Amino acid sequence: MVLWRASVSPWPSFPVGSDPPTSCCFTYTVRKLPRNFVTDYYETSSLCSQPAVVFQTKKGRQVCANPSDDWVQEYMDDLELN
Repeated sequence: MVLWRASVSPWPSFPVGSDPPTSCCFTYTVRKLPRNFVTDYYETSSLCSQPAVVFQTKKGRQVCANPSDDWVQEYMDDLELN
């Protein structure tokens, strides 16, 4: 079995009175997710070291993907229409 889940980690703590912590991706999935597994997505903060799209799956998992990949753009467009 090949693991295709990429990591999503909370950003380090911020001082009191600043913006709340955010999630950042440090790796991208190496495989295209089946479209029927994906229920939602969000883009990571510009505070993160690299841009990413995080897909939410039916099982509640979060998978980091490269926003430059064609399939990622296609899924984002499809989810926006639905």
